[in-house]
Amino acid sequence: MMDLRLWQQICHDQAITHFMNGYHQFGCLATPGAGKTIFAAATIKRLFDLDMIDYVICVAPSLTVKAGLRSTFEHVLSLPMDGQFNAVGVCMTYQSLASLPPALLNRLRSYRLAIVLDEIHHCGGQDKAEATAWADPLLALTYQNEQAYTLSLSGTPWRSDRLPVTTLRYNALLSPQMHYCYGLKEAIADDVCRAPIVSVIDNEHWTVTTEQDGTTHHASLASLLSHDGLRYEMVLENPRFVSHMLSLSVQELTKRRRRYADAGGLVIASSIAHAKYIQAELESMAHEPICIITSEDPDSQDKLNRYRKSRQKWLVTVGMVTEGTDIPRLQVCCHLSRICTELHFRQVLGRVLRRREKRDANTAVLFIPAQPDLITFANRLQCEVPDAVVIDRPKLTSTQTIGVSPSSTFPLSPVKHTPDRVSDENNVDDNTSVVTSSIIRAHLLPSTNTVTSSEVSVSAYGKYKEEVLRYI
Repeated sequence: MMDLRLWQQICHDQAITHFMNGYHQFGCLATPGAGKTIFAAATIKRLFDLDMIDYVICVAPSLTVKAGLRSTFEHVLSLPMDGQFNAVGVCMTYQSLASLPPALLNRLRSYRLAIVLDEIHHCGGQDKAEATAWADPLLALTYQNEQAYTLSLSGTPWRSDRLPVTTLRYNALLSPQMHYCYGLKEAIADDVCRAPIVSVIDNEHWTVTTEQDGTTHHASLASLLSHDGLRYEMVLENPRFVSHMLSLSVQELTKRRRRYADAGGLVIASSIAHAKYIQAELESMAHEPICIITSEDPDSQDKLNRYRKSRQKWLVTVGMVTEGTDIPRLQVCCHLSRICTELHFRQVLGRVLRRREKRDANTAVLFIPAQPDLITFANRLQCEVPDAVVIDRPKLTSTQTIGVSPSSTFPLSPVKHTPDRVSDENNVDDNTSVVTSSIIRAHLLPSTNTVTSSEVSVSAYGKYKEEVLRYI
């Protein structure tokens, strides 16, 4: 039996006892980065040793997570998991499960199956009438199969569309009933996960200018976003705001790499064009190549593996590493995604929480804009670890005033190198930040998304401020 962490061993023992007592579904909630895959592989090995199963099917939401599952299971079982001759199982995505022929599904149901469902929250609905596209074939596989053992795993067992998660059971309050829960508080105490430091970035002076209303002033991003017709994407696509967020992230990673030479940083972008823009901006700051991985890349998995094993500083992506991807050297994350759901927030944060050893960094930093929903999700983390949280009062993080006047997309013409002078309400004059990279200007958002400055103009001309939530 391989060595397991204490929580993995306890959960493993409970799952085996549960299955041996005649139950066929077990749900494990473990905070992202805690090591659910190792627990699952050890549990499946025990079921094989007890001659309770003939074959195992592991299902994951993405190719990256699938590859990680296969590697771990083959290591623990010492047998192939490629679905070929002499294999003890197969790893696939939920999408590929949906493409299996009905005849093969019927044949699989004749075996004593173990079905490992990683990130099960991707499947919604518990009957065919409400099942999502990925849940429907899963229900078909388990329907009237009294021999199948189902192991459902998630760090975030809920869905934004409010549908019940497939295979899970719910109480009268419609909360999922997992058989074992291992939360962030326990993971930090056990040195399994790093303690997150969430830095909330805002500006004290924003303006919105429209033809109809003229110019209105806002003292926070929350106030700015309450303006009718203003989309959050306009902030995320603001070159000066992006530059400030990235600059803070670069400073943090530089500081950490003095102690941890291979520490890495992750930026989550809103789109492929946005990611390319960020890549170029980071290259101008870091003066070195930046790894970018998007769905456009045919060799995305190879690029991800190369980054994982390298000492390269930055990884920029849209959604390919937001969950289940194991890159323990990541310690800093910059959240510039338009997705503002709690599920996505938790999964993004989980990418920088995984610890390698006790000598590894015991904290990780997540930079987020002061978008109200994101702040709410960060505060809920405080509720989970109330005795270990220190919330600093908002403080200025830069004496530089930053003036911008973007549209809903990146600049469509080169930005002059001569800095403008702007003043805030306290008459503090400083240089504006400028975007000078020609590469950035080569990767603009589609012109069909453009809103001209005559329609809506946004400016942030005050000092940036930062509120830090520490979970230590």
